[in-house]
Parts: sequence; structure tokens; C-alpha cells
Amino acid sequence: MRNFVMIMLGLLTVASCKNEIKDKIEYKTPEFYFADAIEIKGEPLDAEYVASNVFKCFYTPYGFLGSMRSEDDKLAHLADMKSGEIKVSACSFGRGPGEILIGSPDLALYGNSLYMLDQRADWIKKVEIHGDTLKTFDLQKLSLGEPMFFIEIQIVSDSLFVIFAENFNGEKKIVQVDRDNNIVDSVVYSFLDDENVDCGKCRYNVEMELSPCKKYLYVSSHLFSGISKYQIEDGKISLVDKVMLVEPKYVVKNGIPVMESENVILNNRIFVGEKYLYMTADPEKVSDMKEREKRAREEGRRESAAPGNDSYIVVFDYDLNFIKSFRVDSDVWHLALTPDPSVVYASDYRENRLKRYVLADLK
Repeated sequence: MRNFVMIMLGLLTVASCKNEIKDKIEYKTPEFYFADAIEIKGEPLDAEYVASNVFKCFYTPYGFLGSMRSEDDKLAHLADMKSGEIKVSACSFGRGPGEILIGSPDLALYGNSLYMLDQRADWIKKVEIHGDTLKTFDLQKLSLGEPMFFIEIQIVSDSLFVIFAENFNGEKKIVQVDRDNNIVDSVVYSFLDDENVDCGKCRYNVEMELSPCKKYLYVSSHLFSGISKYQIEDGKISLVDKVMLVEPKYVVKNGIPVMESENVILNNRIFVGEKYLYMTADPEKVSDMKEREKRAREEGRRESAAPGNDSYIVVFDYDLNFIKSFRVDSDVWHLALTPDPSVVYASDYRENRLKRYVLADLK
């Protein structure tokens, strides 16, 4: 595993009943979070698959429901809880009813139903479990009055969605929309507060997650390694706070922030459970990332999303107070959370399996 230099998490404490933004970000050192990280090993499930093709999967009473690239080219799957073996599949590639045009749709779980955002066709598809089968429904064709690229989806209710979208001018928006494509509310998303940066030229790789109570929305920015927290109340979306996980080191060229070689990107993803917020981190310096990508190009191969650095699962409460960190024996990317806050399942990019992890002393 490669050594890395990392300035980790500017931790904020946000009272859940308030809507305030801090004026100052406090940066912590890596030791604050990782010096006492607990090393844990995962228990691999039997079934082998191409882990890099696991887009997302969720824990349900019926098995793992999600999207894994399978031999039959289906995109929605229900997998056995013990073995990880795919039991039933649905949703083919295509333009027809119940089909999807994009190979990696964004996914969200509501109840025990899977919602799939087809970013290429602007469709929301719904996958329901019916006994031993999966049924796919064309739920809604998104149209918000201007040409937009729809990136992420979260479900407030069966008739109310939150969409992360970008228009043709590069403006990013978080939009709350109902089943009739009426915009209930929207806010412009911008993570960097820098007047020299043209946010329309920035390309964010984001993750968006709703809290189980559907009141708080978290948006994770991979490029700038940070999290924004929003409150959803009475149909309104409001920014609560931002936290930089790593202090961004960049220079601005033609309005675009260009990361310096020593800057660290965490490749962080967030997952909100019934009690905690979990973050996966796979830190890497920009210089190392560029060298890795160069080698991949020279060797004519597609580089994995997980570069093989030390991987961590970091646990916070809903107000982003640090709880614990765990160093895992895998290239962890996606997590499937369970009703037990101490048990999670992760996609292991090294062994091409799902693994079960017990996060020690987490109750």
C-alpha cells in the first residue's frame, strides 16, 4: 500500500435544529482521524463477480437489491443475502418500456423498491420485488423547462424526488420535483466560495444522500473532498453548512481550479444509515493519481476506480461529529448498510466479492 500525505477533515458541528453556516473551517490533521483507526477484516460472500461493475446495492429483507453488471446484461438484480449469488435480474439495455439506455444509472432505495435514474434518456424507472421476480416500471420522464443533464436522484416520497442536475451553461442545481414535473424548490450548488472560480466550468463528481428522516440532504464532492449539508423543510431546500474533508490546493486558470500535485483527493463517498453517516475514503495525491492513470494508458487498460491505497470507513453522527474510523482489508467503494449500525457490506475491488464487515463497538 502506498504511503500518503493527507490533511483530513475540517470537522463541523451542526445543531440539527438550526440553519447556520460557519464562517471558519477548522482543519484537522490525519492523526486525529486515523492514528487510532481500528483494523478490520471482512468476511467474503461466496459469489464472485466483477466488483468494479457494482454501481450500487442496498440491503433489504429480501436480499441485496441493486445494480451489478451480469452475464445476461441486466442492470437490476436481487442477490442472496448469504452467498451474494444473483437470484433474479431485470431491466435490459434499450429504449423500450422498462429498459435503460445507460450502463451505470444512479440508484436510490425507497421502501424495498429500487429507483433508477437513466441519465441518457431522462427517465426514472422503478424496480419492485414481486415474489421471486423483479418488475420494472417507467415511472417518470423528467422535463424541467430547460435542457438539463440529470446526475443524481434521491427519494423523498413516492411522488417527490430530489435531483442533482446541470444545465447547458454548467450551472449545477439541486431540484425538488413532483410526479408532474413541477419544481417544488431548487438551489444552485457551488462548493468552492472563490470569486476567481467560474463554477460553470467546474466538473463535480458528486454523491447525494438523504437522511432516513428525509429532512437532511448531504452532497459529497469528490474533486474537492468535501460535504455540503442541506435541510428540506416545508418544501424548501436550504444550505446548512459545508465541510472540507481536505483543504483544496489549487491554482485558477481561466476560471477553472487546477489541483496542485501535492493536493490530496479522498475519493470519498457517503452513506446515511439509521443512526450514523458513513464515509469511505481512498486517499491519493494528485501526482500519484496522474502517474497511475498514465501507466494505465501506456498498458492499454482501463484503470480501476479504486487505486489500491489504504481504504477507510469513517463514521460520523448526523451532525458530522467524528465517532470512529476503520482501516479495511479491501479497496472499499460502495457500502450496503444494514439495520444493525455495526454491520455493513462492501464491494471489494481486490477479490471481486461482497464482504461483510463488523465495525467494532459501534452501537
